[in-house]
Amino acid sequence: MSSQPTPWRVSTIEGVFEADLETLKQWIAEGCVLPTDKVSKGNLNWIEAGRAPMLRGAFNGEVVVDPPAVSTAPDVTFSAPPASEAPDLCPAVEKGNSFETGTAPGSVRIASVSGRAACHNHPEIPPKYICRICATTFCRECPRFVGSSNVPLCPLCGDLCKPFAEVQRKAMSREFQGSGFGIDDFKRALRYPLQHKVALLFGAALYGFLLLVGFRGRILASVIMFGCISHVISQVAWGRLNRSFLPDFSSFSVWDDLAVPIGLGIGITIVTWGPMIVLFVALLFGVLSGGLLASSTVSPEAEQQQDLEAISVLANPEANPKQLEEASKRLDKLRPGAQISEQAEKSKNELSDPAADLRLLASYLKAGALIVLLMLLALAWGIFYYPMALTVAGYTQSFGSVINPLVGLDTIRRMGGTYFKAFGMVLVIQVVSFIVAIIVAVITAPFALPFFGNLPATFIDGSLTFYFNLVVACLLGLSLFKCANRLGIEVD
Repeated sequence: MSSQPTPWRVSTIEGVFEADLETLKQWIAEGCVLPTDKVSKGNLNWIEAGRAPMLRGAFNGEVVVDPPAVSTAPDVTFSAPPASEAPDLCPAVEKGNSFETGTAPGSVRIASVSGRAACHNHPEIPPKYICRICATTFCRECPRFVGSSNVPLCPLCGDLCKPFAEVQRKAMSREFQGSGFGIDDFKRALRYPLQHKVALLFGAALYGFLLLVGFRGRILASVIMFGCISHVISQVAWGRLNRSFLPDFSSFSVWDDLAVPIGLGIGITIVTWGPMIVLFVALLFGVLSGGLLASSTVSPEAEQQQDLEAISVLANPEANPKQLEEASKRLDKLRPGAQISEQAEKSKNELSDPAADLRLLASYLKAGALIVLLMLLALAWGIFYYPMALTVAGYTQSFGSVINPLVGLDTIRRMGGTYFKAFGMVLVIQVVSFIVAIIVAVITAPFALPFFGNLPATFIDGSLTFYFNLVVACLLGLSLFKCANRLGIEVD
């Protein structure tokens, strides 16, 4: 009688399994067993799989993964789960779509046909598990279990089974992620704040109230706003569209909940409107205009250098007569009488020259045109880059990344047309917000008070601004989610 081969045991995050050596190597080649997982042969001690001599070849790629056999199990389709069990991102649940996932090692092959998914052996019972290789669905009672554990094995092919609901959610999320970015996402972003009505009313009222209590209140309102925006962008980018937009304040941290939003807000202001602010300050102090108008005159340093050269020529006994004559004329112009005469002659020529005023006006117009061009460029940069600054702040939470425009420009490059679609949608939201603010100001104008301003308009406009900013954050988060593969974002 031939002896049975000693079985191997492997301990992974999914449980403890038994297999022969070849099957274990196959699992390693498929990526189901990692070098840090524990293995044991027979009654020997547990060691890391990567340290087992007989398994090193499998980890080094010496074992070729055989393609899974074509299953005779019926194709299955995902039916819409109840609303309470719907995953975070499953718009296809509303449409009743079905999906087909990839066939990479460790994933489940699922083809879609008409009809509801059901247990392979009990068609009247909905599935609880699905085999990751043959894609056969089973109810709770059909799979085989390893020993006394709760790890299910397929009774047909013997491979691992995964929870059907988890595979369903991941498949729907992948389908949604690959559906492209468009008008449906714009509608979804408009509905997103309304999914949490109590949180929306509380946040909008708090934001509007803080705008009424002075400078400190506005600072705190900005902190709350940037905190919510960054939270929404990061959550939606990970695929958690059903999560609340309010951060978790139960574990309040001065650094995470106060310092970080302030830093991100400052960084966004610097990288977007910094050029405009610098240009305005330069104009305010006359640095730019003075430099432009005086660009054609000789600087005082150059005139002083010319005077020193003239003195050195006079002190040089070997200088020729022509150089001595030019140096003498140069020094004669430094006498007070000569300078007064030169200024008087210059004024006389300007009065007698009708084109002098035109030349002065032309110089001012030239400087003004350049200033206007710089202002327009700075304004265009701020408008175009502001959504990307919010996006970088949301998914990096890093001040250094926010103020570095190369990070944002590289993100725009990798997102491609998706960012420009998102930018157009954000621009529409901002225009609508501006129009609504004007309408509110006109309607509430009779309630304006001296020294206090239009308090009702400030409160209402602040509340609506809170909603519109949540819509913008959701749009940017969705654009990241649709480009997660290109950006290296790990989605749920």
